[in-house]
Amino acid sequence: MSVLKDNNLKLIIAVLVLGVVGGSLVGPILPAMLSPLGTTEENVGLVLSVYTFFALVFTPLLGPLADRFGRKRVIVPCTILFGFSGLMIAFSKVFWLVLLLRALQGIGVGGMMNTGVTLIGDMFSGERRAQAMGYRISFQTITNAFLPFISGGLATLAWFYPFYIYFLAIPLGFLVGFKLSFNPSSPEEEKLPRRTYISQLWKVVMHHKSFWVFFSNFMAFVLLFSLVVYLPILIVKQMGLSTFHAGLAISFGAGTAAIVSTQSGRIMRNLSEYLTITLGFVFCSLALSLIPFAANYPVILSIMIIWGSGFGLLMPTLNTCVTGLASSHLRAGVVSIFTTVLYLGQTVSPPFFGYILSRSDLETVFRVSGLIALLPIGFALLEYLLWKFGIINDGTGATNKKCIY
Repeated sequence: MSVLKDNNLKLIIAVLVLGVVGGSLVGPILPAMLSPLGTTEENVGLVLSVYTFFALVFTPLLGPLADRFGRKRVIVPCTILFGFSGLMIAFSKVFWLVLLLRALQGIGVGGMMNTGVTLIGDMFSGERRAQAMGYRISFQTITNAFLPFISGGLATLAWFYPFYIYFLAIPLGFLVGFKLSFNPSSPEEEKLPRRTYISQLWKVVMHHKSFWVFFSNFMAFVLLFSLVVYLPILIVKQMGLSTFHAGLAISFGAGTAAIVSTQSGRIMRNLSEYLTITLGFVFCSLALSLIPFAANYPVILSIMIIWGSGFGLLMPTLNTCVTGLASSHLRAGVVSIFTTVLYLGQTVSPPFFGYILSRSDLETVFRVSGLIALLPIGFALLEYLLWKFGIINDGTGATNKKCIY
């Protein structure tokens, strides 16, 4: 039976899909916010960075709360907070209030994304977990592919219209509260003393396999943001095309990733998680390295198919790996660190590659991005070889049947 027939999974995926629109909805409309809110081009980017910063700070705090007091007690209020604060932006007249509301949204999305991924790990195991993660990534990727066009179109009518979309999170939060029937554990029975919880969580986090998963997730988003920030500049500035062409190229990659993600369960049945992630980074590295040699726009679209194939392999596999690192009473804490490094990758990537651009050119940015992708490739191959020859015990096994703790 397909995991998509599970009503609990449908609710969780809905929460996770709304969670990813925090950036993709706002990014295209930043220019339209300048005049009405009386801000500048230098400062308007704070609308994104404030959101990411508060998600980065609060995600590792909310994860342990979900472990100790229950998933619903975190995901429901965070989803409602996300929706309410996002909706209130539509009625804001001053820039500082927009930033305050975006900070609250960042807190909300930290609890939504972390707890949602944790719940999928609670509900499924083995191939079905990989399948569920694949569908989750597919829906999120499709949303990110099409939402910028919708948001940009609404913003041509009024800058605040796209923020009404966030209203959907409010009824969804209440629906999750009343309809989510899956309860992975009884907090009263499994809540550990604080010192014991921290000790066991630390043991999982410091395991070499956990470090590999966290590092791979960090690098995946460093590479992703090198692409989504600088590929549009290359297409518009150097190829002389429009922002529509830039958006279409990103959508090509996102659409490919969505298709590949749906096959993650089948892929992981035939390849170990180490080799799947290695292959994913190989595709991403190849795509980034080829961009400087792209002679025309059709070649760019072809390269984006290669990128999407790699990213579609990475995301479901990494999410499946992290939810298999720990049992349910520690899972949200582990996933919160995984989500934190995701936001960290998003945060450090633009200034890092911006510095490289200031010292060179766009072609060099993509060459460096393709080159540093060799780091996670080497790490994954090392883990695979050490595990294959029995030098290390990965703590979970290739099929995630046993947790580290």
